[in-house]
Amino acid sequence: MNTISYEFPLNEKCRTYLRVDNLFAQMQANQAMAETGQSLAFFKALFDFMELAERCDIRGDLSKDMERLRLKMQSWRERPGVDIPKLDALCAELQQQAYLLPRSSRPGSRFKEDKFLGALRQRFVIPGGLCPFDVPIFPLWLAQPQAWRQAQPQAWRQAQAQTWLGELKLLQTANTLLLDLWREQGSFQTVTAKCAFYQDAAEGCELLRLTLDAELGCYPTVSGHRSRFAIRFLPLADQRLGDIHFELARC
Repeated sequence: MNTISYEFPLNEKCRTYLRVDNLFAQMQANQAMAETGQSLAFFKALFDFMELAERCDIRGDLSKDMERLRLKMQSWRERPGVDIPKLDALCAELQQQAYLLPRSSRPGSRFKEDKFLGALRQRFVIPGGLCPFDVPIFPLWLAQPQAWRQAQPQAWRQAQAQTWLGELKLLQTANTLLLDLWREQGSFQTVTAKCAFYQDAAEGCELLRLTLDAELGCYPTVSGHRSRFAIRFLPLADQRLGDIHFELARC
């Protein structure tokens, strides 16, 4: 069965974390920069992240949520069957990340000092603004360092990308850790959306995870908050939907 998985946030902070997670995935997928298209996709994700980081305090929100999760996990010590050493290791990692994040530099702040990134970023917002006559430094950057010790341009571009990603490593690690632990708190159950509609209590969860058969030809839209949510399925084509069976996890 060909399945599609979705994740829907139930609060604004989780929405930001998922967007950050998606942007990091795009940067990592294109950091090889084997072609010009990959380079463009990498920079698009990088500049989108910078824009997002300037709008909110990701470090502060992550630190608070990690500390909140650590305290919640510590209360699980008395539950039967709990792997205490693993629980202690996770709590220690959460505590370390929550301590380091507020004391680190604002993510992406050093990029503003990079003249190349600055020249490129301001042209990304202009439709077709990356033509060579608009940003002559870009084709030069793509061609480097052909004349430097026979080095391969692709390897040089990869090194540059890894340097930029390295600046964001702490935030990426913390963001991934928090989302992974949230995801592991929910278990999938088969539920049915009567006439393509389903609603239930959110029970204070942070996000919903859905898996459904792609052959159903429909996609979910979610509305709600931390106390209640509703899922409505809409058809990809002009068709009438009946009951939809899917997998749902509250995390």
